[in-house]
Amino acid sequence: MTIHFTWPSVQDAQVVDEIREAIGRNVTFHYLVSTSGCSVCSLDPVTNESTDSFCTTCSGEYWIPSYSGEAILAHVNWGFSEQLGWYTGGQQMEGDCRIQIKYTVTNIDIVDKTKWIEVDGRNMLIVKRILRGVQPLNRIILDLSEKDKL
Repeated sequence: MTIHFTWPSVQDAQVVDEIREAIGRNVTFHYLVSTSGCSVCSLDPVTNESTDSFCTTCSGEYWIPSYSGEAILAHVNWGFSEQLGWYTGGQQMEGDCRIQIKYTVTNIDIVDKTKWIEVDGRNMLIVKRILRGVQPLNRIILDLSEKDKL
């Protein structure tokens, strides 16, 4: 008995895109744009922090980060919030959420520099990044976990 296997066509990527457009929603990827020094206190060159640990502007850090957000259409799947997965070293908490976005060079760059993602009003961190699709890649899957739970 001979089994014939055919690679999916480019149209399959279009089907995935159409599904994402039909049931997807925007999620916001937040990334660092710049960092500036505090205008109220001064920098301690030894610790690279503020000389005033009680500064109300920088909270004693001296460096003030500026973030920007980019909204990207994603297919969102919420999992069990306290699900455990079995691994070689024992059990670990699995991601609370999985999102799937279109694979583009711009989206890869955004994912690489992302500090957190806002999904349905919750702040999430990237736990795992999976590239999917066959010849060529057509989607990025991200497993996310809520910021406070890590």
